[in-house]
Amino acid sequence: MKKRVWTMLAIGLISLMTLGLLSACGAGGNGDDDATTETVETTDTEDVGTDDTQDETAGDDTVLHIAVFEGGYGRGFWYDLIDRFEAAHPGVTVEMQISPDIETIIAPQIAVGEFPDFMAIPEQHAGFMTAMIQNRELLDLTDFFDSEALGHPGTSIRDMIIPGMLDSTAYAPYGDGRVYLAPFNASPMGPVYNITLFEEMGWSVPTTWDEFFAMDALLDDADTFVDIGGNEERRAIFTYQGIHAGYLESILWPAIAGAGGMEAIHAIENYEEGAWDNPAVREIIEIFARMGTEGYLMDGTVALDHTQSQADMMLGRALFIPNGVWFVNEMADAPREDGFEFAIAPVPTVAAGQPRYVLSSFEQLSIPAEAANTELALEFLRFFYTDETIISFAEHADGSLAIVGSREVAEDYLSPSVLNMLRAYDEGTFMLMSFAPIPAGLPLHMPQEIFDARMTPLMTGQMTVDQYIQEMEDLNAEIREAIEAEGN
Repeated sequence: MKKRVWTMLAIGLISLMTLGLLSACGAGGNGDDDATTETVETTDTEDVGTDDTQDETAGDDTVLHIAVFEGGYGRGFWYDLIDRFEAAHPGVTVEMQISPDIETIIAPQIAVGEFPDFMAIPEQHAGFMTAMIQNRELLDLTDFFDSEALGHPGTSIRDMIIPGMLDSTAYAPYGDGRVYLAPFNASPMGPVYNITLFEEMGWSVPTTWDEFFAMDALLDDADTFVDIGGNEERRAIFTYQGIHAGYLESILWPAIAGAGGMEAIHAIENYEEGAWDNPAVREIIEIFARMGTEGYLMDGTVALDHTQSQADMMLGRALFIPNGVWFVNEMADAPREDGFEFAIAPVPTVAAGQPRYVLSSFEQLSIPAEAANTELALEFLRFFYTDETIISFAEHADGSLAIVGSREVAEDYLSPSVLNMLRAYDEGTFMLMSFAPIPAGLPLHMPQEIFDARMTPLMTGQMTVDQYIQEMEDLNAEIREAIEAEGN
């Protein structure tokens, strides 16, 4: 039965190759979009970091097969990681499959029982990783995280991870405290803005929604207009990646947490009755509706893809856009206003004094339980959690790993824009959002239901707040019934 399920999933994924599956680390990738298999062989065995990362226990001619989703952070980091791992493990060759469409490539392989040894594929993708979790096909990593970290004697790998991550359903999906997915990167998401513009105009970043909407009046002043091809245009307050509405999660979840506390988030994550029909949640849904229906959106937003809307924001057509740190790398060659510098603000709150939250983007690493070489895959994962890898990710991807103190270790290697964005954590409370698993027989992917299917209709007035909330309550009821049926 499991093989048949995987065969059906493989067929479905192949048919969806042009759908443009989104990851929290950026849609569309960076560099060549063609699917490739990279075989990296290294004969250099000299020290590549510290002696603590050297391990010569692997046998001769051992091959580690890894599968990597190529998102906004590009490929350079993975090439460097592989080179360093092979140098520290003589006789080991790492064969890497890397592509923005990695799921469509390896799902047919898994359907016939050929599992990669190690995967860097985010669970946020609909279909592939969801199926792996639902089928309980991932290796239990709990004992691994309680083992000692390389280069940090007496410190467990668990102690290196940002607190709270391993306890979340993103990494411990079954609610039993067992960890099946490993943290990769962690960086703030939220309303991205041009800090140079705000400083030049003397504007304060809004801390409440009232202040946010009040900024619109400032934009009537001709001195604030932006020059687009010789034409002076009035700026808008906000835009988003219209046809990829999932980016709005970086605003919605922190806004709900600010209004209703993390209890409101946990109720949504676990499909509880009344989770959406909650006064605090309703207040936030009303704010999203207001943004669109009362004219605060940049003209044409809902028809744009992520690169188009991001390019317009960088040119100055909108003050804010939801995004994350990968934005810097993904749009590195895009035109922009003079002096443009990225920054991320914590999401505004309904009332002054409420806690402000910053949603963290995250990706996951995992090892299939049926992989041929799980022991070497665990060593590859251990090698990942080192200071050298923190620095490499900063150097090659301009990003920050989900390791305590990562920003400080990598500070000399990160761009000023990324450092600006990481400072959002200093102003708001770190949070994650990840849904509890849905039974395998129910073809629902909640981020798609919440954002792609309903958010634009809500913001364009095609759906009322009451309709939005009722539809989400109905979906939660359907999921609860499926969970109950699965348990019987």
